[in-house]
Amino acid sequence: MFDDAAARRYLAGLAPVAPGSVRWLIYDQARHWVSVVDTEMASLRQDCAHVLSTLPEEDPNASLVEAIREFLAEGPDRTPHVIALSCAVLMQSTGDLDAVFARIQSGVMATLVDAGDVVVRPITA
Repeated sequence: MFDDAAARRYLAGLAPVAPGSVRWLIYDQARHWVSVVDTEMASLRQDCAHVLSTLPEEDPNASLVEAIREFLAEGPDRTPHVIALSCAVLMQSTGDLDAVFARIQSGVMATLVDAGDVVVRPITA
């Protein structure tokens, strides 16, 4: 499973995140694949709002999880989509876009995908 301590050690060796950006780690257990992406907050906010506006009323979380898995299967070119969908997963749990972005800005976020679930959370200290 995902090892936060190992992730922190790896991330410590990377250049700092640019101002106005956030670092996002995507871990797909089935493919043993990790991607680290820096993305601008302003564009992420727009992408997240777009995803939220297109969600079905019935079981939006299942729809988001399915979309994340599909984009991961398509490869690393789809990581921006995975990040926007991950933001929408957070939004489903809080209901407050400003709170979601405050949480995103507080540290490195991770989308963790395994056979049973998709979890979006900060990498723990």
